[in-house]
Amino acid sequence: MKKALNRSYPLLTTFKERMFFAAGMSLFGILFLLLFIPFNISEWIIYTSPVKRLQLPMLCLLCVAILFASQSIQYLIFKGKNELKIYHFFFCFVFDVLFATLPLSYLYSVPANSYWIEFIQTLKIVALVIALCYLIAALILIILQMHNEKEEIVSINRDIKKKDPGMERLNIRDEHGRLRLSVKPEDLLYFESADNYVIAYYRKEQRIVKELIRTSLKNIETEFTEKNCIRCHRSFVVNLQNVMSIKKKGRSYEISIIGIQTTIPVSRGYVKIIEDLLIR
Repeated sequence: MKKALNRSYPLLTTFKERMFFAAGMSLFGILFLLLFIPFNISEWIIYTSPVKRLQLPMLCLLCVAILFASQSIQYLIFKGKNELKIYHFFFCFVFDVLFATLPLSYLYSVPANSYWIEFIQTLKIVALVIALCYLIAALILIILQMHNEKEEIVSINRDIKKKDPGMERLNIRDEHGRLRLSVKPEDLLYFESADNYVIAYYRKEQRIVKELIRTSLKNIETEFTEKNCIRCHRSFVVNLQNVMSIKKKGRSYEISIIGIQTTIPVSRGYVKIIEDLLIR
């Protein structure tokens, strides 16, 4: 139960969302009262309305004002929170119910009854109506949020295509974080350690070229392991996308790279990694 209440609730974090929420509740509440006239409200309001000529319309307008005021206050309460939890949503519901019940039970009361009797009776009605309003308004907000997220994803994908009409690129940086080389994944062949440098071998216009970058092979391994590159030797990291074959040689293996005549050795410490790769 505690875990469920602490789940993120991505709505009602902005003033605009609060106003949409209040507008949705108000619209549903007015339609509900005018179309269904629940709780025998038409007879009750004749005797209790402070404005006899308006009666039900006056009640609707008052409820709308109360809901917008309540949501504005709640926005100020939670202002600065980037993320609300489910229990915050329940707090909002209770706040709205009490905020509406207090003035309504005073304005629409039978003089013969005590205030607390009127308060409890009004509370029951208000809680039920607002619960229905919350359900409908929350569904509308969720649909709007899904629509906005879909548009954001489309926009992001469009931006990616504009920046790179091809596929993802591999960005290789030096030890200071400066970009030194950016290549397509299918063009990168392998990395070779050279003292305090790493040599990157890649294809460029049908030729095999190399780039000397001041960094460590450990940094390269950390950065590119999740991008289909694997370390097979203390001096080599290969791009699996361009591995032509892995051949057994004695107790170890050797790797052939597409377009490269020389093979890449597999040292004993990395044999298990290569064997697991072949079994996969």
